[in-house]
Amino acid sequence: MLLLSKRTDSPLYIVHVSSIEGTESIAEARGKRLPVYGEALHNYLAFCNEDYAKPNGMIYHNYPALKSPKDRAALWEGLRSGVLDVASSDDFTIPFASKISGKEVDNALGGHNGIETRMAYMFSEGVKKGRIDVNRFVDVSSTAVAKLFGLYPRKGAIAIGSDADIVLIDPNRKQTVRLADLHSNCDYSIWDGWEFEGVPTMTMLRGNILVEEGLWTGPAGIGQFIASRSPEQP
Repeated sequence: MLLLSKRTDSPLYIVHVSSIEGTESIAEARGKRLPVYGEALHNYLAFCNEDYAKPNGMIYHNYPALKSPKDRAALWEGLRSGVLDVASSDDFTIPFASKISGKEVDNALGGHNGIETRMAYMFSEGVKKGRIDVNRFVDVSSTAVAKLFGLYPRKGAIAIGSDADIVLIDPNRKQTVRLADLHSNCDYSIWDGWEFEGVPTMTMLRGNILVEEGLWTGPAGIGQFIASRSPEQP
């Protein structure tokens, strides 16, 4: 894909980067001034192949498979240094019985309920533990995404003329994740029992309060389609 991107002069966005080799390949391409960008899922930042040995360890599986602790550390360093641009989530959910049913390469299943845990995890494990600073947290969770998909500055910024899509985070609040508190259609969570320090307390869309203290309080049906444009350098 890197070769095709170079030959066609087409920007390349690589999802689900999970390894040292993937991170190094993106760094090499960027060093050659190629428009290549990458994301790390927050579950790859939290878990590694050692988690497969836990009871029902296949619940942690995703595509690609979880790698070693060294690979996980390389992803964090990639986000800190700017080699990786985005910390994303993967909210593809299937029933627990199906998720743990396959243990071979041709029948293992991926996905997890990750949308609601992404920002709290990244703030708690990233900012609070000194892996990234708060400005980089904003970049990888919002601004870089908007730039790469041509939505900036309407999205990804707090400025005159922007959409006032704002998440407020209490940096000192501690919260233990429970499946019952999540809203995906899923009967398990790989985050059940995790304690986060620094959690979202309010979410606004175009200035409208949608979620406050974990409860939906906003109007329904106010989403708008926004066409993407060519990416900007994040």
